[in-house]
Amino acid sequence: MGITGSVATLVEIVLGTYVWLILFRILLSWVNPDPYNPIVQLLVRATDPVLIPMRRLIPPISGFDLSPIVVLFAIQMLERVLVTLLRGGMGSGGSTALLAELLGVVHLLGTLYLLLLFTRAGFHIYSWYNFRNSRPSSLNLNHPVTIFIFKATEPAVKPLRQWIPTVARLDLSPIVAAFICMFLLSIIQELIFGLAMPGMGAVMR
Repeated sequence: MGITGSVATLVEIVLGTYVWLILFRILLSWVNPDPYNPIVQLLVRATDPVLIPMRRLIPPISGFDLSPIVVLFAIQMLERVLVTLLRGGMGSGGSTALLAELLGVVHLLGTLYLLLLFTRAGFHIYSWYNFRNSRPSSLNLNHPVTIFIFKATEPAVKPLRQWIPTVARLDLSPIVAAFICMFLLSIIQELIFGLAMPGMGAVMR
């Protein structure tokens, strides 16, 4: 396996263990644990050096603390990058694998954002349908989850709203944003496929 392979395995163990510590910290925050419990104190001391700075950069949105989720993604991405570099080397093969890993993370984040866009589009269609049929909408716009979805997707929807006209008072901008996101994800997927199997593109053509 060699020294680099052993170091890669050690990186996987250390960062994987730290991911579990953060997950346990998140779960404990839902049950209001005893702050004087030694295990709780160990989790707090181990995870606060990472969570506190991230919480300053990413404040809670509508009561949701997103900093642990961002930290988890960052650690997993760091783990994949380091392991790829250690096991693939710094040559062209290692660089290609590293780029494929980074694109994979971007694709995952884009897929999650696509789900948010589709959810917001569903909200718009649901409210529009009730309005057209003179029915009261049961959608709670003040719910923290609803507020989070609207705030998270607004940066992608707002620019399109200036160019996409409404149809029978239906705002189509979230739907258009979702399709644009799907198109970009398909391009990223093709890039990942081309990097993972560089010879397949020439064979298929």
